[in-house]
Amino acid sequence: MTKNYLKFKNRIRFVSTLIMFFWVVFIYELFTIQIIDRVENPQGMKVEMIKGKRGNIFDINGNNITQNLTFYNIGVRPTKITNKDTFLRDLSDCTGTDLGIYISKFNVGKSYVQLEKKTIRNCQKLKSKYGDALIINQDYKRYYPEENLFGQIIGFTNVDDVGISGLESQYNRYLEPKIGSRVFKSNGLGKRISDPTLPYEAPEDGSDIYLTINKEYQAILREELIDQIEKTEASSAMGIILNPQTGEIVSMVSVPDFNPNNPQDFEVEYQKNRLLLDTLEPGSTFKVVTIAAALKNDINPIDEYNVEGPYNFHDIKMIEDSVPHSVLTVKEILAYSSNIGTIKIAESLGKNKIYNQAKEFGFGSKTGLNPTGEESGTVYEAKRWSLSSMHSVPIGYEVSVTPIQIAMAYAAIANGGFLLKPYMIDEVKKSDDTILKNQQKLRKRILSQSDAEILKDMLSYAVENGSGKGARLVGWDVSGKTGTSKKVINGEYSESEFLASFVGFFPKEDPQLLALIIIDGASVSSNYHWGSMSAAPVFKSVMQRIINIDKEITDKKFNKKLKAKNSDPVLLQKNDKKSQDIEIVEMPNVIGKNVNSAFMTLAKKGLNPKIVSGMGVIISQSVEPGSKIEKGTRVELKAEIKS
Repeated sequence: MTKNYLKFKNRIRFVSTLIMFFWVVFIYELFTIQIIDRVENPQGMKVEMIKGKRGNIFDINGNNITQNLTFYNIGVRPTKITNKDTFLRDLSDCTGTDLGIYISKFNVGKSYVQLEKKTIRNCQKLKSKYGDALIINQDYKRYYPEENLFGQIIGFTNVDDVGISGLESQYNRYLEPKIGSRVFKSNGLGKRISDPTLPYEAPEDGSDIYLTINKEYQAILREELIDQIEKTEASSAMGIILNPQTGEIVSMVSVPDFNPNNPQDFEVEYQKNRLLLDTLEPGSTFKVVTIAAALKNDINPIDEYNVEGPYNFHDIKMIEDSVPHSVLTVKEILAYSSNIGTIKIAESLGKNKIYNQAKEFGFGSKTGLNPTGEESGTVYEAKRWSLSSMHSVPIGYEVSVTPIQIAMAYAAIANGGFLLKPYMIDEVKKSDDTILKNQQKLRKRILSQSDAEILKDMLSYAVENGSGKGARLVGWDVSGKTGTSKKVINGEYSESEFLASFVGFFPKEDPQLLALIIIDGASVSSNYHWGSMSAAPVFKSVMQRIINIDKEITDKKFNKKLKAKNSDPVLLQKNDKKSQDIEIVEMPNVIGKNVNSAFMTLAKKGLNPKIVSGMGVIISQSVEPGSKIEKGTRVELKAEIKS
């Protein structure tokens, strides 16, 4: 070595070391830029989708029918896990999921493996240990806090929070959130590179939906239907309650039902909304079609018909009534649900008038409540009717209708003659607080005001004196009609399977609530298969409970103010002569009187007495003492000679 080298050796080493240090720093920075911080795609960007919350559904009073529970999706990049066993054990301890499940899912040959989808456990603490090898994304899962109570109305969503049945499906476009996005860079190690200049679009939560359904009404109706199924040994039951002035549905129940939180545990049949999807032959509730057609064609409610049975209908069929009578007025034919009388009225009108009136009431057409999830039923054109159709259609056979159609037909009577479109969405509230309010849609007038009032009176008479007595409410005037129809089993009418029904509304002077009750397959041996025995009592018990909790229901005749939610004034038509000068009298008690005395007592009241059997002393009368009835009403008396 030279003396100069030895002299500057330390200086040379320092400079060399310094140069090497700078080279190392340079190479490291170059490596970082070219390898570590190199973005993972040619464009240098990655797009992350951000999901908002699905809109919720509430009842009319703001009670939650749906909720969004926070869940977490957990995934892993297997190639970045150094100790598989430790990682999987840590995750199992956090989530509570069996370790074996994770072992079966873990695949080192994949770049990404999803281990949990919608777990309620938050395992963010593991991120500090496993870094970007563990991916945890927050998500939401649909939950139904009321379980079975609204299941058939609301439906449910799939695992991706997309509605697949009920309102969840029908209104998915409103409920579904708008997906947002965030553009970001990540380096070669998967670490994000912050850059606030990159595009960002915020997610938008779905719209909330407020129903017209009342949770308390819903619970009452469901409880009463379940109790009646048990009492009558029926196979199923259903009911609907609505405001006949607006078409606003406040309750809709079908049992058996299902829990939308676990739909896989229930039969598909229990998941459908039977009030919209089931078609049935209605039986006697359909008789109002014939009576309405009669009024429209100037047949008077006090016109009399011979209803002695059996009635030989054109040598095709012998028609009988469940309770025999001799002569009945039109009003009494409806009240006592006389098949013979109804068929004779229909014969006098002709098939075209019966068909036209049925179509006017909306039978054979969808109501519009759910255009994609509703049946239209069947009412054949008059030209397709056979001779036997005239003894079937007028009394509710050889037609198929949905329960919602029956309810809306009677609502038209209750509201003064207007066929309305039913609805159960009150409003849709968007995330920006914009409100889409449901507007009442008046469809058309199908009855004159006077005919509607007469029908209300006739249906009130049916409840007070006829087959609907089981639906009476103390202190309230109820109008309604019972129905009983044989079910078709294996292509033939069954003698042991029946549909029992009652449809009614109150108060008669200003109807605020209407309900249809249907009991399917009630015990015949106990006579529960009759609408009067099984369906009418449910109407009574349901409405009595509702009256007790809802002080807004008032009776106009007691001069109480009516507060009808979301109702618009109903257009009225001036009454014609048929509804004028109707006088109501109280039915006296003539039992125990002799025939002459009884006749004189009834004549003074303006009533029309008729002895149907016997002589001497009156032993029974067709109208109960104290009943409020119309002057001119026929009263049948039975007498016998007392020794």
